[in-house]
Amino acid sequence: MSVTFKDKVVVITGAGGGLGRTYSLLFAKRGAKVVVNDVSIKAAQAVVDEIKKNGGQAVADANSVTEGAKVISTAVSVFGTVHILINNAGILRDRSFAKMSDEEWDQVVAIHLKGSYSCTKAAWPIFRNQKFGRIINTASAAGLYGNRGQANYSAAKMGLTAFSKTLAIEGAKYNIRANTIVPMAKSAMTETVLPADILENLLPEAVAPFVAFLCAPDEAGSPEAGPITGRVFELGAGYCTELRWERAKGQIFKPDESFTPSAVKAQWHNVTDFGQGSEYPQKVSDSHGKIEEVTKLAPKLPANKQSDPEVRFDKQTVIVTGSGAGLGRIYALMFANLGANVVINDVSEKAALGVVDEVKKAGKGNAIAVIGSAEEGERLVNEAIKAFGRVDALVANAGILRDKSFAGMSDAEWDAVVAVHLRGTYKCIKAVFPVFQKQGYGRIVTTASGVSLHGNFGQANYSSAKAAIIGLTRTVAIEGEKYGILANSIVPTAGTAMTATVWPEEMVKIFKPDYVAPIVGYLVSKDNEDTGKLIEVAAGWAAAVRYQRAGGHRYDGPRYSPEDVSINWKRIAGFDDGRAHYPTSTADSLMKFLESSKDAKL
Repeated sequence: MSVTFKDKVVVITGAGGGLGRTYSLLFAKRGAKVVVNDVSIKAAQAVVDEIKKNGGQAVADANSVTEGAKVISTAVSVFGTVHILINNAGILRDRSFAKMSDEEWDQVVAIHLKGSYSCTKAAWPIFRNQKFGRIINTASAAGLYGNRGQANYSAAKMGLTAFSKTLAIEGAKYNIRANTIVPMAKSAMTETVLPADILENLLPEAVAPFVAFLCAPDEAGSPEAGPITGRVFELGAGYCTELRWERAKGQIFKPDESFTPSAVKAQWHNVTDFGQGSEYPQKVSDSHGKIEEVTKLAPKLPANKQSDPEVRFDKQTVIVTGSGAGLGRIYALMFANLGANVVINDVSEKAALGVVDEVKKAGKGNAIAVIGSAEEGERLVNEAIKAFGRVDALVANAGILRDKSFAGMSDAEWDAVVAVHLRGTYKCIKAVFPVFQKQGYGRIVTTASGVSLHGNFGQANYSSAKAAIIGLTRTVAIEGEKYGILANSIVPTAGTAMTATVWPEEMVKIFKPDYVAPIVGYLVSKDNEDTGKLIEVAAGWAAAVRYQRAGGHRYDGPRYSPEDVSINWKRIAGFDDGRAHYPTSTADSLMKFLESSKDAKL
């Protein structure tokens, strides 16, 4: 069936050029009324004029995407409603992580992440009331895999993948669909980072038809039994493919006192081995069956074998944020027990001092408390050096919850969660990075979440921030490796002060923080040699997680239509035909598009 957008209103941000302009022209050609948003009113109006010249309907809007209500108001005032939102606006402020300013960080996160939130928030009640909405969020290979000089951009873009997934979950009953695209196309932004000869093969016209397909009304039909929503697609040079998470079988440790960082070291190869059989979780609850299996099997296991020599932290200093309770407290006690000097950071003075007292009573390590937000990263690092003379490891663990349905979520609730989780993690890494550079050694563990992989109802803020941390960590891993700085992310499931507000008591008891801590201990030890990894861990079980990419389908450059996408869907989204592969870097991702551009008759 033909894809038409007659009587549909489409808002496209960043539409004065590049992908946004191409989207605008395509949607208008197929009958849509288009709001062309761009900070340059001149550029936006030029696109509007082009649409009108071809007989279409469009209006220009020059409001910032951070003021999404104004952008959506333009659509409502001129066309009466909005049906489709394509969050495409973006900026670059590329800089090595060591030299990146807070302003450069904040600007990129504001436009890409907060801007997408703001526009979507304004459109959401309209979508709900009319029982129809389509949302496209624009990520990047830099977000999925990390990229040198783009810590800010990587974080913001990865955050959007989880944002879309949560929107897809919450919007399902209202016929609101949300997907993430990862485009590789010529634009004002990519022109600053890619060679001209490559850009000439990465035309925006080779991305736009797929986006139109994803936004098609219900009556256009679907190649699947259910709606296509909450998915991630890489697109460029006529090559279209889907990504999904793959989780290794992993290693089950006996959850007792023998579960130590030394035990993890002895079995680490199993944690990261994808050759033993993998799973492909699509939602948070998909892990529950695995964890039930683990909890039944684990008590029957023999004591864990220990590596020799033992993993220890003598004369090392470890900063643990959010360590007044829960996971952070257990981390701190573990590090102290293994000889470390520990910096206990928490917003609660009573809680932090209580952990310091526990460390001192145990008599195996030293500890100080630094009271305050993780956003005060410089103060944390300065206090650590003042007390102990050095810093060797950072465990970024601080977090808060402000759960609310997306319809009911306030800007303050969004901002608070992003500030503590994402900006707090950034500020702590930013402060410790030059220290690690100078000494040629450092270990970092950041804290993601199952919802950062799959989204979750009522947690648009939390899932976005946690996913953004993965993108940040992967770029830090890339930039830090030559200095001996290794950075990894964990996806923990444990009973904490946060989860106690949403879990039944019996679950909190099963998932003790004690059975997550040894993985963190190993990852920030001198014994660990891995970086850029994502590790899911719970109840003594740990498994690496990575992206799997479908074999995909190559079209003849831009010469394909939205209807063609449906015809070739099994190849585009097929993971089981023997062509799936595993990109691990932005360069890996780009190579597939370049192969496509060589094969296609551009």
